[in-house]
Amino acid sequence: MPEDTHMLEPVENCPECNAKKFEFEPPGFCCCSGKIKLSTPDTPPELMRLWSSSDADARHFRANSRFFNGHFSFTSMYCQLDRITTNMRTAEVYTFRAHGQIYHNLRSFGRDGTEPRHLELYFYDDDPSLEYRFHKCRQKCKEMDKEMIRKLVDIMRDNPYSKHLKSFRQNENLDDYHVELNLDQRLDQRTYNTPLTSKVAAIWIEGSERLGQFKNSVLLHGKDRSLHGIRSYHGCYDALSYPVFFPRGELGWHNMIPKAGVTMEEVNAARENRWQHGQGNGDDDLGSAGNLCVYVRDYYCYKFQMQPGIFNPILHGKRLFQQFAVDTYVKIESARLDYFRNNQDQIRADLYQGLVDSLHAGEG
Repeated sequence: MPEDTHMLEPVENCPECNAKKFEFEPPGFCCCSGKIKLSTPDTPPELMRLWSSSDADARHFRANSRFFNGHFSFTSMYCQLDRITTNMRTAEVYTFRAHGQIYHNLRSFGRDGTEPRHLELYFYDDDPSLEYRFHKCRQKCKEMDKEMIRKLVDIMRDNPYSKHLKSFRQNENLDDYHVELNLDQRLDQRTYNTPLTSKVAAIWIEGSERLGQFKNSVLLHGKDRSLHGIRSYHGCYDALSYPVFFPRGELGWHNMIPKAGVTMEEVNAARENRWQHGQGNGDDDLGSAGNLCVYVRDYYCYKFQMQPGIFNPILHGKRLFQQFAVDTYVKIESARLDYFRNNQDQIRADLYQGLVDSLHAGEG
C-alpha cells in the first residue's frame, strides 16, 4: 500500500467546451478537441430544485430517484442485478451492478385484468385523484410518495409522449386504438434537442389511413399485451427510459448527429454513398455516415462532463446515475459488437492478410 498521499493538481478547463479537467486526463476526452458540440440541457425549474436543493421533498426525491424514474418510465427495464451490491439493507456501499444484457421494452396497452403500469399510467394523468399512480406508493412513506408524484405529473405535462398518451383518457374502448411511436427521430442536437409533439407519436382508430406514418416505428395495440424492444441506437431510448433526466423528451444518441463543422447535407450525401457502395448493414446500421457523425462513446463522454454554469441533472442522479452509467456502458459495448458483426468481411480480410504476409516472410 502506498504511504504517500498524492493530491491532484488543478488543471485548466477545456478551452473548447469549458468542461472541468483532471490531472492526467487524456486530451480531447470531453469533446474530441472541439469536434463535438451538443445543445445545453433545459431542465424545468421545479425539477432542477428537486435535483439540487436541500428541501425535505428534494432529499426524498433524490434518495428514491430509481423508484420515481421507474414509476414514470415509458418502458419496462429488464436486467439481472447483483443482489449483494444492490441490496440497500445489507450492502455497505450501494453499487448498481448488472449481469448480462439490459433491455428496455414497451408494452402494448391491452387490458388483461392487471393494473396499468409504465406507459399506460399516462392515460390517467388528467384524473385529479391520480388513483392508479398512487397505487404504486410504498406504505412506509406513502404521503411523501404521493406528494412527489403530484409534482412529477405537473413537470411531465410538457413531455411530448405524455401529451399524446393523455389524450386517450376520453376514449372508452381502448381496444379499437393503436399508437405508433416514432423511433427514427434525428434532430440536429448541436442546436436543439426537444422533439415536436407531432413527430413522436401518431394515434388513430382501427382502419385509419394514418397507419405507417413513420418510417421506423413501434406499433402498440389496445388488443394485446405484446412487448416491443427499444434498441440502443434509437434516439428515443433515453427519453423513454429516463424521463426524470429528460423530462421534455430530449433525444439521446443516434448515428446521425453531425460533428462540429459538418453539415447535414454532407452527412446525407455520405450516407447515400455508403448505401450505393453496398456498405449499409440493414436496419441495425440505419445508414451510418461514418466519421462525419458523433460516435456513441464520444457522445456520452460529452454528456457526463461537468461544465460550469450548465446544470446537468444526470450528475445529480445518485443511484439513478449509477444505473444510467451502467446502461450507457452496455450501450457502448453493444455498438462495438454490432460493428464487428456487421463488418466481418473487412475484419477477416485484415486477419487473412496478416497471415499471408507471415507465410511469405517465411515465418509459418
